[in-house]
This record gives sequence, structure tokens and C-alpha cells, in this order.
Amino acid sequence: MVVARIKRVGALIASGFLLSISGSALASEAPENGSAYPPIGVFGESVHSSGEVKISYRLHIENRNKLLNGKSTVPLAQVEADYSGGLVPLNFRSYAHIIELAWKPTEAMTLFITVPFLEKTLEQLVVDSDQIYRTSVRGFGDVILNGLYQVFADDKNRVHLNLGLSLPSGSTSETDEAPSGVTGLLPGSLQRLPYIMQLGSGTLSIRPGLTYNGLYKKTFWGGQLGGVLEAGTNSEGYKLGNRYSFSGWVGRRWTPWLQTSFRVRWDQWFNPTGADDQLDPSISPLEDPSMQAGERLDTLFGVDFFVSGGWLKGARISIEGGLPVTQDLQGPQLGADWILTSGLQYAF
Repeated sequence: MVVARIKRVGALIASGFLLSISGSALASEAPENGSAYPPIGVFGESVHSSGEVKISYRLHIENRNKLLNGKSTVPLAQVEADYSGGLVPLNFRSYAHIIELAWKPTEAMTLFITVPFLEKTLEQLVVDSDQIYRTSVRGFGDVILNGLYQVFADDKNRVHLNLGLSLPSGSTSETDEAPSGVTGLLPGSLQRLPYIMQLGSGTLSIRPGLTYNGLYKKTFWGGQLGGVLEAGTNSEGYKLGNRYSFSGWVGRRWTPWLQTSFRVRWDQWFNPTGADDQLDPSISPLEDPSMQAGERLDTLFGVDFFVSGGWLKGARISIEGGLPVTQDLQGPQLGADWILTSGLQYAF
């Protein structure tokens, strides 16, 4: 399924590349300031032209498939021994389909609305029966309202504030049928899924940030500080831990239709406060609120195609993929294996 989706993304990028070559003639001069863009994996990345409307679609895929405690891999047999009669996580994969609409009503302000549709799949080992328990959820996540306010701009540098609010539209009560062989669970009964499988936070979240973009001739660079600050306790009795992140990138616009980029991203997230009383920490580490925190450093490489002809004229088709350099997880917890973001953006 993952391979099929990645092939479809690759086909979209290839079609954009061919359109950019076969369409109207490409400009020969170097891009002007403001014509290079941060990598597709950066959100709230730039303030737009006054009166401009931009529609974006991003597909973000993340795969996790190894158990870590701190920075060390934990042997599966050890986790099985610790959770006898329970479940041991083996693999987690998530797809986020993200639709974003941006509008700039004034020279200094850009407004965004972001709507995510999430698909999550989790495979766990039933320790006593040695069977694989696979469960999936899908649905809308938390809708985000975001404003970008430009505080400084000259020919080479731009700085803006990110002021976001996340609405509790995603479910926090996802369930599935319990497998046989788990102590304390009635086979076939509906049981609450662990924290990682829920679609939303269940509370309002404040999303502050600061973004810098620089551009000189064909080279661009930038950085972004951000956070997700949860406000209040949800109806299940817990508040997700806050998250903090930093991204830094550098890239080059090689031609009017092609640019590449390199980015590093650091994330840190904390354990929930409180707990969902329908989850049992003795069954699985995924149900233990004290084993959800961690931090991670990723390196990512991006490619962007700018279409200059055909029915996608003016569109940006992008892909960015990467791997974790280091992970420090409070576990045992599933560590990331690879990350991929692709997207299509069109402004008018």
C-alpha cells in the first residue's frame, strides 16, 4: 500500500516535470528575491503577495518500526517478558492528507486554514498467542487556524511571526475490537486505542512560532522555531504534552523550474498530563502515559518543480524525504524509520 502511494506521488512529480519542459518558454534570468520557497515540509513558511490566494495539498507519511529506550534499541524478547499477557508494538505507519487554504488580506498579514485527514495503522504482537494484532483508524484531525504577521522585510531577509490556534475537531475516543489472548480484555469487545492512534488532542492548542527567510540570487536559506502548547484537559481526562521544534534549511534555485533543498529538523515532545482511564499501562507501553515523550533530529532532502506551461501553469510540485539522525525516546517506544512529504501548491 505504501509503495503504491509513493508511486502515485512520483507519477505526479514526473508529470509536473514534463509539463514544465513542454509548456511555454522558461525565463532565462535568475529568479528574483521572493521566488524561492522553503521546503514543502515546512508549514507557515512564508508571507504571500497581497491579495493572493493559495491552495495546497500535502501528503505526509511517517513509518516507525523499531523499539527504542533512550537512544538504544530494545530487544523484542525483553519487551515481551515485561508485557507478558499483553501487547508489544511492532510497526506504526501514518498518512496525513493536509489541505491548506491561504489568503493575504493585507500587506503584513497572511491567513491560513489547515484541514488534516489522517490514516493510522498499528501492528502489535499478542505476546501469549504470538499472533499479530493489526488495527487502523481514519478521520479528520484537529483543524488549525493560523496567521502570519510580517515584522521585517528587505531585499534579502524576511521575518514573520506564526500565530496559530488548533481546534479540537479530531477524535480522542477511537476504539477497535480487542484480540484474544490479552489478559483482562474480552475478545471482540470494543477497547480504547492507545494515545498514538487517536486523531486529535481533544483541547484547544496554541501554536506560536517565528520564521526567517533569506535569499541572495539563486541561494535561499531560513529557519523556523515553533511550538504546540495544549490548553486544558480533554474529556478523556488527560492533556497531551507540549511539543517544540526547530527547522533550518538551505537551498538553491538552479533554473526557473527546479530547486533543491537540505533541511534539519529537531523535535521534542513531552508526556501527557493525566491519563485515559480506559487504557491499561500494564498491557502495552503505548498505553502508558509515562512512555510517550522523546526527541528526534531528522535530516531531509527536497526537490521542487515549478510548472511554467499547461493546465498546471504556476503550480509548485514538491517532495521531501528524510531519515532520523538520532532519537532519544522514553520507552520502550517505536522509533521513526523514515519520513516523506510531497505536495502540490497553486497560487492565484
